[in-house]
Amino acid sequence: MTAPEPSPDSRFAIDLAWHNTDQLARPANQFLASVGLPDTSGQPDSVYLTIGQVEPPILNGTPAQMEQRLREMGSLRVETLGRYVLSRARLQELIDVLQRATEIFDKTGGSDLGDTADDDAK
Repeated sequence: MTAPEPSPDSRFAIDLAWHNTDQLARPANQFLASVGLPDTSGQPDSVYLTIGQVEPPILNGTPAQMEQRLREMGSLRVETLGRYVLSRARLQELIDVLQRATEIFDKTGGSDLGDTADDDAK
């Protein structure tokens, strides 16, 4: 068994270098969160987050015909874009990042958010 590496005595900041951010962004419009199984104390161990995307069906005809077609379909297929497991602390970090992005979006009228991670360094 390997002994754990010693950790620094104090907290410090280190820059992050994001990779693969030039890949095609895919729209996400479906979100599913489930609480993980409880640990021995009865607390959930994590939150499972699934992000997906569904395309609306192409419908034509009268409103009644379109409604009938939707009923016949029964369901729409959601393509899973990613599944993530978050601790409670990481869940809070995600909530905070999304809240900051929402505030910037609303203040700027929906213009480019820029790099919200830079806000942490200021």
